[in-house]
Amino acid sequence: MKNIFKYMAGVLIASFAMTACSPEDFTGANGDIPQASDYADNFKVTVDQSTNYANFEFTSAPGITPVWIIDGATYSSAFSLSKYYRKKGTYTVECKVKNANGFSDGSVVKTFVVEKTKMTGFGGFVEDSNYNLFKGLELPNNPGNNDNPAHNPAFWYAPGWNMIDAPRCVLSKGAYTITLPEATTDQWQAQMAINTGLSISASKHYDFSVILTSSTAHKNVKVKICQADNDNIILMDKNFALGAGEPKALWGADLEIYSADPENIPVTDFSNVKVVFDFGGNAANTEVSIESFVLKDHANDDGTEIPKELVTPFDYNDAANIWKAVDENSTFTQELFFGDDGWGAIDCNPETTHEGSKHTIVVPVLTSAAEIWRAQWKFHTDLSATVDDTVDFSVKINSTVKLPGMIVKLTKDGDDENFFFANQEVIPAGDFVFKIENAKLSKDEDAPKLMLVFGFGGAPEGAVITISEITVIKK
Repeated sequence: MKNIFKYMAGVLIASFAMTACSPEDFTGANGDIPQASDYADNFKVTVDQSTNYANFEFTSAPGITPVWIIDGATYSSAFSLSKYYRKKGTYTVECKVKNANGFSDGSVVKTFVVEKTKMTGFGGFVEDSNYNLFKGLELPNNPGNNDNPAHNPAFWYAPGWNMIDAPRCVLSKGAYTITLPEATTDQWQAQMAINTGLSISASKHYDFSVILTSSTAHKNVKVKICQADNDNIILMDKNFALGAGEPKALWGADLEIYSADPENIPVTDFSNVKVVFDFGGNAANTEVSIESFVLKDHANDDGTEIPKELVTPFDYNDAANIWKAVDENSTFTQELFFGDDGWGAIDCNPETTHEGSKHTIVVPVLTSAAEIWRAQWKFHTDLSATVDDTVDFSVKINSTVKLPGMIVKLTKDGDDENFFFANQEVIPAGDFVFKIENAKLSKDEDAPKLMLVFGFGGAPEGAVITISEITVIKK
């Protein structure tokens, strides 16, 4: 007991000592909490209607700091900031102040109007449609790093492949706002994964769209839709370019589930749809808005007019295109394989031609659409690449009929697990452009020789497929 009283006496002496010096160390702290209403005129909100950015400004006052509460979350104590609003509507921001004594008890609400919905090109499928599987779904809002599987969305943020804290993620009114403070250089260094809990069927085809807006330009945002516990069972795997401040619908139509490894992993229904975004290659201080999720059965028409998607390919005549010499000198060897359901070679004689930049094949026999690699067209070359090379690639594809899927793969010859990319696309009848930017080898090994492979199992007999203007630019 005596020891306790001695300890308490020591605490009291220390308290008196702190009180004696507090006026010097904590200037301004006197117990007076500020009233937000006294500073109502200091808060100003204006909207640039040409860009849809709301600008928040606080006129400085002695000893006072603003607190902006945007979309229900404490957003900033900056004296000046801006936030992008894509959709037309009336919005509010709650404004508080703080001083050395703490936060104001009251708040001031400022109302502002965004006059027009801003959209660049195709706006995606109908968000409010009853066909939309996301309609009425409460999006997950427990963000964190992937080392904790309970987090959803889950993040893996690793500039230079060194993981750092998860980026700031705010969900408000069905839209995520992600803030990426540090730049990344390579694909997969800034991942966000959302487990939706939705289920879809392998027997159906689907349409998907989501609208993204980035505060900085980004050449290579990936959107991948797969089964939550198996990244190799895929509905969509596509890369998109975003302009700075320009909302864009990232989308796919008439999609069907496929396996990235059909020999070992069968196609199955999805019990839990996972949507993965990768912002690897982002600039520092990038803010990304993700909104308007739509996933629907392709058979259900929501009235959307689907645009003909034809991206701009790289310039085939660019002096840096290392494939042009392959075409001009015919320095390639073709290899063709058509397999039956047991992967036995089908005895057929595919007709192929090469003229200038064009390579054409007439499909000799129908193979399984569930196994894209049962129809393969390989080009062996003397081209090489190192682990330090980054590749831009494009190819024009023309098919006389719609193809249920085509895989395009640029890989090390002799090791098809060391590849720059292996992407599958549904190919419409007519013209299509496949394009990849800033791709790197998947293994930490050089590729002394490169092979370009097309897989198109399910292409009907008699289909004529032409690939042209293959462009491979090493950087």
